[in-house]
Amino acid sequence: MYDVAVVEDEMLARKATALSLRQAGYTVHEASDALACRALLRQKRLDLVVLDLGLPGLDGMSFVRELRSGSQVGLIVVTRQSAAETRIAALDLGADDYLVKPIDYGELAARIRSVLRRSSREHGRRKRLGHCTVDLDARTVSNGSESANLTRGEFDILTRLMQAGTKIVAREALQSVISRSPQESDLRSVDALVSRLRRKLSELDNGNVIVTAPGFGYRLATPPEEM
Repeated sequence: MYDVAVVEDEMLARKATALSLRQAGYTVHEASDALACRALLRQKRLDLVVLDLGLPGLDGMSFVRELRSGSQVGLIVVTRQSAAETRIAALDLGADDYLVKPIDYGELAARIRSVLRRSSREHGRRKRLGHCTVDLDARTVSNGSESANLTRGEFDILTRLMQAGTKIVAREALQSVISRSPQESDLRSVDALVSRLRRKLSELDNGNVIVTAPGFGYRLATPPEEM
């Protein structure tokens, strides 16, 4: 399960961004300024911060510098400031990515996944799921003696479900994982892929690894564990 903080002083923008990320399966914490985000960092183990630069009090750029001086948390800047020099300055200070408002929530979720993938590669990419080992770099699933032959789409769905722990991931969110555009797949494709994935995992684990949440989506029966 990934914990993401949305740091934005405009309440409506903050609420809308937070809602979109919760629907994408993340645990989201909200902060209206740098001080509130500092408090979150003391209380929570955050995986990533979505940071607006136009904050009251301590400005966003100074907070980027502060975050990078004492933390390796993932950091995506979201701002109305589109000047190239501002983008370069933020990236030079250590921001992992930079988006200019207005943003597309699907693109933000994709950028977050990219940053978290890079972070995971730095901190180890093998996880235990039930009786199976999932290697996120090699894109393999095995129980020690046998391996599952997963397609690209099946493995991408498994990865997304693992990011959510045991929280429900909406079928629409899974659809965005397997398609470059909404026209490339529909929700029936998601159901078919999940059905095949569930069967293949059950053959390795002898159990129901993926649970259906009727009318909503899917979730894992047990959370993945670090190895």
